[in-house]
Amino acid sequence: MNEMVEKLVELRIASRHACSIGGRGNYVTLKVKALYLLSKEPLSPPDLMDKLCMVKSNLAPLCNSLVKDGLIEKLRGKNDRRSITYRITEKGRAKLAGVEKSLESKFNGIADNEEDLEKTLTIFNNMLDLLSFV
Repeated sequence: MNEMVEKLVELRIASRHACSIGGRGNYVTLKVKALYLLSKEPLSPPDLMDKLCMVKSNLAPLCNSLVKDGLIEKLRGKNDRRSITYRITEKGRAKLAGVEKSLESKFNGIADNEEDLEKTLTIFNNMLDLLSFV
């Protein structure tokens, strides 16, 4: 296997472990990923499917569950009732804030000062830039 491919697979495995936020198997889930994306901006189902790398048949139950839990809301277009946009609710923002707090605790001690924090953020940004080409 090509070394770059191996490192990509290792990064995927390591990032999954790094995103564990509690007990065994408690990871940043698709629900959390959707909340994160929707916290940045409201999204249509096709945009959300694209960003989450999902098909429509998997996105619908995910969004229905989030709507049922009151974490997001489904908005219909004013002129075209078939047009749908999803938007995070205050309850969804609170849920996301709790997850972010749990994840932040994993970084305690890694970046003890501003210089270490900047170096770590630079590494993360470089990794994101690289993965945007894959």
